[in-house]
Amino acid sequence: MIVTVINQKGGVGKTTTSVNLAYTFSKIKNNVALMDLDPEGGATISFGMKRDKKELKLGEKSVNIFNVEVFPSHIGLLQLELNGDIETIVNDLKKLSNSYDVLVIDTPPNLGTLSVSAMIAADKIISPITPQPLSIEAARNLDSRLTTLKKQAIAFTNMSKRAVKIEFSSVKSVEISIPPSKLFYEASRLGVPAVRYEEFRVKKLKFSPIFEELAKLVLES
Repeated sequence: MIVTVINQKGGVGKTTTSVNLAYTFSKIKNNVALMDLDPEGGATISFGMKRDKKELKLGEKSVNIFNVEVFPSHIGLLQLELNGDIETIVNDLKKLSNSYDVLVIDTPPNLGTLSVSAMIAADKIISPITPQPLSIEAARNLDSRLTTLKKQAIAFTNMSKRAVKIEFSSVKSVEISIPPSKLFYEASRLGVPAVRYEEFRVKKLKFSPIFEELAKLVLES
C-alpha cells in the first residue's frame, strides 16, 4: 500500500504527519518505509538524517531507523521535478512499494511533478489541514486536481483542538484533530518522530493514540 501525504500549502504539518504516521504504521505492520520526495528534506531531517548530496535514483538508498526504512531526500529530486517524467516516477514508486506492507510518501508543498506522481501512485491519500482560510482554499485546489486524477483524499485537522469539517467531491474530512504542542518541535530538533519521543518523555500518551486512530482509518478505508 502506498500512502501519500500531500498539501500544496506549507506549514500545515505535512512532514510531521508523514514521519509520525510511518512510525505508527511500523508498530502495526512488519515492513514499513518512508520516502522523502521533498527536495527540502524535512522528513529526512525529522529522522535525524541529512539530505544526501548525491544524485540518487528513487529507492537507491535507504536507512532503517526505528523500524522504518527511510529513503532520504537528495539533490536528484530537483532534476526529477524539472524533467516532468511523471510516468517513470509513478512506475518506480509502485515497484518500490512491492517490497513493503506500507510505503508512506512525503511530498513537496506544491502540485508539481513529484507531488502529482505520488498522488497517481497512491492507494490512499492523506491531507492535513488547519483551521485557516488559506488552508481551506488549498484543500479546495487539491480537490480540483484530485478530481481530474480520479482520486480521493482523507483530510484531518492539524494544529487545532477541533476538527475542521470540509466536504468536497474528492477531499473529505474526518473527525480527527491533532492539537498544537511544543513536543513536535522538540522531537524534530532531536531527529526523532514525535510519537516515539512522547513514549519516552511522558507517562500518559496523548499523540500516539491519535496517530494510531489515523493509521487504522487509513488501513480500513
